Amino acid sequence: MWTDNETSLDLLGFRVHAELIRSVVTDANLLPVTIGVFADWGGGKTSLMKMLEESFEPESWEPSTKEHEQCKRTACLYFNGWLFEGYDDAKSAILSSVLVALGEHKRFGPKVRDKCVSLLKSVNWMRVAHLGLKHVAIPAIAAYATGGASLVPTIAASAGSMLPWGVSNPDSNPPAAPEPKDGDESVDWESLIRKDQSNAGPLDVRTFREKFGQLLNDSDIDSLVVLIDDLDRCSPERIIENLEAIKLFLNVENTAFIIGADPRIVRHAIAWKYKHNDNKVEIEDEAPTIVTDYLEKLIQYPYRLPRLSPAEIETYMALLFCQSHLSADLFKSTVSACDTQRLKDRYSVFGYAAVDAAVKQNGSTSLPAELDSALVFSASAAPLITEGLKGNPRQVKRFLNAFVLRKKLASVAKLTNINDAILVKLMILEYSNEKKFRELYDWQAAQKGVPNQLIHFEQAVSDEQPKEGKSQPLPEDWSTPILKRWLRMKPSLAGEDLGDYFWIARDRLQTSISGMSLVPPIVRRVFEGLTGTVGAFRDDAAKSASKFDDSEREVLFELLQRNVKQNPSQKTAYDAYLSLIYADLASAVVQMAEALNEIPVTVVPPAVGSDLLTLVSKKTGTKEVLKEVINSWKKSDSQVGRMIKQLSAKPKD
Repeated sequence: MWTDNETSLDLLGFRVHAELIRSVVTDANLLPVTIGVFADWGGGKTSLMKMLEESFEPESWEPSTKEHEQCKRTACLYFNGWLFEGYDDAKSAILSSVLVALGEHKRFGPKVRDKCVSLLKSVNWMRVAHLGLKHVAIPAIAAYATGGASLVPTIAASAGSMLPWGVSNPDSNPPAAPEPKDGDESVDWESLIRKDQSNAGPLDVRTFREKFGQLLNDSDIDSLVVLIDDLDRCSPERIIENLEAIKLFLNVENTAFIIGADPRIVRHAIAWKYKHNDNKVEIEDEAPTIVTDYLEKLIQYPYRLPRLSPAEIETYMALLFCQSHLSADLFKSTVSACDTQRLKDRYSVFGYAAVDAAVKQNGSTSLPAELDSALVFSASAAPLITEGLKGNPRQVKRFLNAFVLRKKLASVAKLTNINDAILVKLMILEYSNEKKFRELYDWQAAQKGVPNQLIHFEQAVSDEQPKEGKSQPLPEDWSTPILKRWLRMKPSLAGEDLGDYFWIARDRLQTSISGMSLVPPIVRRVFEGLTGTVGAFRDDAAKSASKFDDSEREVLFELLQRNVKQNPSQKTAYDAYLSLIYADLASAVVQMAEALNEIPVTVVPPAVGSDLLTLVSKKTGTKEVLKEVINSWKKSDSQVGRMIKQLSAKPKD
C-alpha cells in the first residue's frame, strides 16, 4: 500500500522536466519570469514542485560546484495556493505570506527582516482599513488584456486618496505567519511590527514594487523563486486574485514564479471573472480571445507535463512495488539504477529484468517472491491501466491500492480462481464508468455470474464475424469510444464467471471506487456552474464541458443524475441538462431522458414541461429520444403533465 502524499522522490521520470524549468528560472537574462506548470488533476504537478524546491537547497549539490554556489544565492519559497482560500483578501494574504517567508528564511531572513516588517505594515494597514487589495486589479483585467499595463500603477494611488484614515490601528492585527520550514527561524512578527517606527499607510502598486525590488537588491539574493502549487483547487475569484498579486506587486527584477494548475480551470476562472465583474463584455463572442490574452500576460511560459506512456506506467508500477518489498537501502539503489537507465534510454521499460539485475548487483541473490509476482503483474497490466486511467499517476497509485486490497480479500476468502487481468479490466470499468459497472453487476447477478450481454457486446466491437448469424449492434449507451475500447481490451470477459470478482468488490457497489478517486477539479467546477442559478454561467460551463474527454463526461453525467434525483423539485437540476443539450454535448439528451425516467412525475416542476416542448421544437433531433418521457408525463395527472397538455392544445401561430 502507498500513501497519497506528494514526494520529491522521482519515480515518474519527471526530473528532466524539473531540470528544464530550473535552467529557465536560473537564467538571469530571462528574469523576471512566470512559468505555468500545467497538467490534469493528479498529473504529477506537486511532485515536480517538490523536486524543484529540493533542487534549490545548497545541500542537494556537492560543495564548490556551480549549482551549490548558485543555490546559496537563491531563495526558494513554496506555497500551496489552497491555503489562501479562506482569506477575505487573497492578494493581501499572498503578499504577507511571501514577506513572512522571506523574513524567516534561514539564509536571508536576518538581512531582509526589517524591510519585510515595513512592507507588512503597509499591506496589513490596507487590509484592515478595508482598502481591499483585491479591488486594486479588477479594472486591470481589461488593462492587461488590451495591453494597457501602464494604467495599472495608478489604480491603487487613486483609491488610496479615498481612504478612511480614522480606522483603528492596523498594527493591532498583524498577519499570521506560516509554519517555518526546517532550518528557518521562528519570528515573533507581532512584536516586530509593534516596535517598527516606520509609518504605516497605503502604497500604490508602483511604490510597492520599488520597495520590494529594493529589498531583494539589498539582501544578496541573486534570484527569488516562488513555487505556488494547487492553484486550481481555489475558487475562481481566489485564482484571479493570486495571479494578479503576482503580476502586479511581486513580479520584479530577479524573480521567478512557478505556478502549478490545470489550465482549463484557470481559463474557466478568467472567463468567470469577466462575466462576474463586467456585464458589458460580450463574453460569448470575445471570451476566448480575452481569456487567452489575459493568461499570456500573466504566464509567459506555459509548460504542459505529458501523460505517462505504457512504458512509463510499467516503470512507475515496478518502482512502487519495489518500494513496498525492498529494504530502504536496496530500494534507493534500485531507483538510482532506474535513473541511470533513463539517461541512456528514455523509451525503455525499467521492468522485471532491470529490477532483478539492480537487486543482484547490490548483493541479493534473488527477488522477494511477492515482488517477483508483482513485477510480472505490472508487465501485463500496465497497458490496460494506461488505457483506462489515461496515464495519470495519482489514479494509478490509488488504483493499485484498491487492487492490492481486493487481492488480499480474495486470499483471505480462499477465492483461488481470481485472474489478475480480469480483475484489472473490471476495476478499470469501475473506475472510469461507475454506472456501467453497476449495470454489469446487475446482469451477472441475474445470470449466475455469466452475463450474456458481454458476449454480444464483444462480438459487436470485434473485427471477426461471428460463426453464426450477424453480430448485434451495441446499445447506444454502450457505444461511447471509451466503452468500446474497454470492450476490446484483453482479456475477453465473454463466458467468464464474474461472481467472485463482484463479491470482492461488493463494498464498493454502494459507494464505488470512484468516490475514492475524487471528482477532477475541472469537472467539479463545471458541475457547479451548470447547477447554479445564473444562466450565463451555465452556458459557459456547458461550453467547457464540450471539451471534456469521455471519462470526464461520464463523471459529469453521474453527478448530474445524482443531483436531479436528490433535488427533483428544483428546476436548476433540469436546466443543467438543457444547457448541455443546447451546447450539442454528445449523449446529453440520452442522459437527460434516462434521468427523467427515474424521477417521480409528481415532483417535477411544471416549467420543465414547457422547456421540453421548446427543446424538441428547436432541436428536432431530440424529439425521438424525449418522446416517451413527454407522452408519459402528458398522460399523468401531475402539474407538469397538465402544463404539457395545456401547451400542446394551443394552436400554433
